[in-house]
Amino acid sequence: MAMPERLPSTPTGAGEPSRGGGTGIPAAVLALLGGLFHLVGVAGGAVLMAGDGDLGRALLTFLLHLVVAGLLITGGVGLVLAKPFGRRATIAGCVAAILLYLAVVVLGGSGVFFLGLTDGTLPLGYTVILCVPAVTTLVLACAPPTRRWVRSGWS
Repeated sequence: MAMPERLPSTPTGAGEPSRGGGTGIPAAVLALLGGLFHLVGVAGGAVLMAGDGDLGRALLTFLLHLVVAGLLITGGVGLVLAKPFGRRATIAGCVAAILLYLAVVVLGGSGVFFLGLTDGTLPLGYTVILCVPAVTTLVLACAPPTRRWVRSGWS
């Protein structure tokens, strides 16, 4: 009776680094979700422009959310397609979102309220919670496996 051929103990290419789909795809999903979240902010800014007495604050809210949403959605789609522009747009969108959240805290502490905030209550806990997915997305998009993912493409 012949013995079956012995299978190798490690899969083919085990010494090679991963292409990065394990970080690239979650970064894409988080970027798309963040973009959708900021699209809600765009809608809120449009509502503020229609009914708020402070047009400058409403316009600022609308435009800032529009820029962040555009960057994150473009980046998320680009990451799904494994394109370098997607990684760059996702990183830029995450940085813009984090800076926006920090501006809400700093300016709110100084008595300047925007992004729909109208009174003296500063939602510090809410703002910190908003930073968690943005920072997570930023870390995943900056990770070396994600860089490999966009460099290797869909080959």
